[in-house]
Amino acid sequence: MTMASSQALATRAVHGGAEPHRPTGARTMPIFQTNGFVFDDQEHGADIFAMRRPGFSYSRGSNPTVAALERRIASLEGGSAGVAIASGQSAWLVAILALCATGDEYVGSSQVFGGSLGLMKRLDKRLNVKCAFAEPSPASIAAAITPRTRAIIVEGIVNPTGEIVDLDGIAKVAKEHKLPFIVDSTLASPALLRPIEHGADVVIHSASKFLIGNGTAIGGLIVDAGTFKWQGDKRFPLVSEPWEDYEDFVPAERHPQHAFATACRLLGLRELGPGMQATTAFLILTGIETLPLRMRRHCANAEAVAQFLSTHAAVESVSYPGLPSHPNHNLARRYCPDGLGSIFMVTLRSAEAAKGALSRVNLFSHLVNLGETRSLIAHPASTTHRSLNARERASFGITDATLRLSIGIEDAADLVEDLAQALG
Repeated sequence: MTMASSQALATRAVHGGAEPHRPTGARTMPIFQTNGFVFDDQEHGADIFAMRRPGFSYSRGSNPTVAALERRIASLEGGSAGVAIASGQSAWLVAILALCATGDEYVGSSQVFGGSLGLMKRLDKRLNVKCAFAEPSPASIAAAITPRTRAIIVEGIVNPTGEIVDLDGIAKVAKEHKLPFIVDSTLASPALLRPIEHGADVVIHSASKFLIGNGTAIGGLIVDAGTFKWQGDKRFPLVSEPWEDYEDFVPAERHPQHAFATACRLLGLRELGPGMQATTAFLILTGIETLPLRMRRHCANAEAVAQFLSTHAAVESVSYPGLPSHPNHNLARRYCPDGLGSIFMVTLRSAEAAKGALSRVNLFSHLVNLGETRSLIAHPASTTHRSLNARERASFGITDATLRLSIGIEDAADLVEDLAQALG
């Protein structure tokens, strides 16, 4: 189902990408729990495998339930096509490998999720796909670009600090150097920030967070904006040059509006193999239906909790950019006028105080996911960012006294009361 771009986000969150199942009349998108699909004849199967016609052959590469999710996220982000994949981490991997071969480089923000940093370092050591790490500012990223650079990748809202990145400025740098600009928008979701509107060519999500909202499944998404000019650009052979084993199929020629998504599907799903399960896609589709409603509550609660913490005697600092005292408050409000998300850090007076607070919370669950309806708390230095050395953690403002909060949709007063008793 194609939704008109003029329709509101809340409408597209419910209807985008799906319609009643005409053979049965089922209103909710069915779960097509099958690994294979029957072909009409030999020519039909050959055409699907050779990318000459759309259709389904094997669920690792595409599935009707998964395809509905791909259409929905593309609609919400304002992109031309989506690719659903097994996790947010695999979305990063496939996006990078679709653009970079051994010896290539890309510029990556030094301020991203610890698991993403670990992946980028491992790609360098194992495959010689090098990341030039830079602060997520236009000037720092521009200074890191070399003739071998093939892409720029950042987070729109940084995990775990909650900082908002100047996407417009970085997009300008990317366009000046004719580089694809990739934005991980997991912490914002399309309800708060749509990077394509700020010049991104590709958007990545860990769908396990706000999109699904309930912590029941793992999934990732890649959205192709359809804006980058891939045709004839030999820097990106998987997108712009023939695939010999697909009868010299060229994604940029056959599908110019979603060439990158096509390359990611061929490389990431058909070859590397981390496809998304149909049941997972169904759960994420269902979660997205309430995304705009949930995000309003997440943001309102986060602002209330951050304000409380900012005046508490046990607190050294709060990283939430919604606070007027935050140095990037005005930038954050410009990019996210409808809310600044619900992920931020609080640093207490000592590591012992942080350890004690973790043991005393009741409503907050101590685990490392985020973006759930329930409020969550974690200790980044010993979990999500433990692979970083002390200097790297300090660049985030992470110390042994730092806690990451993911504020849920419970009653704000109850959350404040729980933190108050935990802080003592």
